[in-house]
Amino acid sequence: MNGFTEKLQNILIPFSQKVNNSKILKGISGGFSAMLPVVMVGAIFTLLSSLNIGPYQTFITNIGLKSILAIPADYTTNMISLYAVFLIAKAEAEAIGMKDESTSSGIIALMVFMILIPLGVTGKTQAGEAVNVAAAVGTTFLGSAGLFTAMILGIAVPWIHNIFVKRNITIKMPDSVPPMISRSFGAMIPAICIAALAIIIRLLCAATPYGSATMLIYGLLKAPLTAMAASPLTFIILLLVCNILWFFGIHGGMVATAIMNALYTEITLENLAAYGAGQALPNIITSQAWFGIGNIGGSGCAIGLCLCILFFAKSERYKALRKISTPAGLCGISEPMVFGLPMVLNPMMLIPMLVAPTVTFLLGWGAMATGIVPYMNGVALSTGTPVLLSAFIAWGDFRGVLLQAVLIAISTLIYYPFFKMCDRQSLEEEKASAEETQKA
Repeated sequence: MNGFTEKLQNILIPFSQKVNNSKILKGISGGFSAMLPVVMVGAIFTLLSSLNIGPYQTFITNIGLKSILAIPADYTTNMISLYAVFLIAKAEAEAIGMKDESTSSGIIALMVFMILIPLGVTGKTQAGEAVNVAAAVGTTFLGSAGLFTAMILGIAVPWIHNIFVKRNITIKMPDSVPPMISRSFGAMIPAICIAALAIIIRLLCAATPYGSATMLIYGLLKAPLTAMAASPLTFIILLLVCNILWFFGIHGGMVATAIMNALYTEITLENLAAYGAGQALPNIITSQAWFGIGNIGGSGCAIGLCLCILFFAKSERYKALRKISTPAGLCGISEPMVFGLPMVLNPMMLIPMLVAPTVTFLLGWGAMATGIVPYMNGVALSTGTPVLLSAFIAWGDFRGVLLQAVLIAISTLIYYPFFKMCDRQSLEEEKASAEETQKA
């Protein structure tokens, strides 16, 4: 077992370090993390306006509250790419050592994003006549459809900006000029050159069958990334990588989340938009599955271990641990069990750490695929959301709550025999210690 563990360490630790040190993933992850308040505001109001409870819907519709609750989504999740391109570019600039110029990089990236969106909106009047507004900007690519473009520009623009900074191709102001004014002037030459490059890209892409840069990027990337994200195998690999890293004491969530954001953010927002519009949800696997049916109660689907400690612990060691592990585990925080049991480098815990989240995810995915429960609605779940409440938020339907309760019970059954071995071993150690104390 020790030899196998060492081999895994030699493979996974360098991999984890490379991912954590990746400036590109740092930029994407940092940008999405900073965007969380905006996403949560849109998600919460969408949930409030679309919650699938008949009497509630009748009430908010009759008093005119439904349309009011839908307003925040139009300026948050439905324009998420505007926030994303700025925040990702800012985070990326900081990751590559441009802390003082990070805001300027974010503004320039936002400018480029808008340059690449074609003007012109076509619609119909109430009478059914076609109308084309040439000077309008369509909102399609301001939302989730523009997220691929936002991520690419958020990464690329700071690197280009950094070339100008490193080579001192900027306007230098005297030291007496306030820093904010000086940084604004310093960004002028990079901004002009990057804008000119964006115009060239716009003109070249307009000559393609796609018609625009945003449509080109969306068309080329959406199909392969959507297919990858739709596969249960992709999600299982992320779960396994996350929990194997946790076994070695490495924060696996930081590694897996960076990749998951890139794959699942857009399709999660697609579900949220469809849920708010009362349409059929298009995607079965979203980022909500991470805490909703995979890592329930924290990494390793640790809610099962938490309940084993709560109900079945006999040794004093684990009876003491449950005072901390119970409230933390019920709120999706697994660190007290990971380091307190411990699960880290504990051979008896490796199997359930990998099996439990895989089994619960597959069962949850199967329940959605067969229509037993609806697809997840796209409302974001954050660390610290209590179990069962997280299910109600993720589905907006009590069938989802029932499913998660069943999955929690299954994870408890998976952990039970392994925990009993740990508890029995701890009991024997406590008895041996007590006997030594009496002899002394």
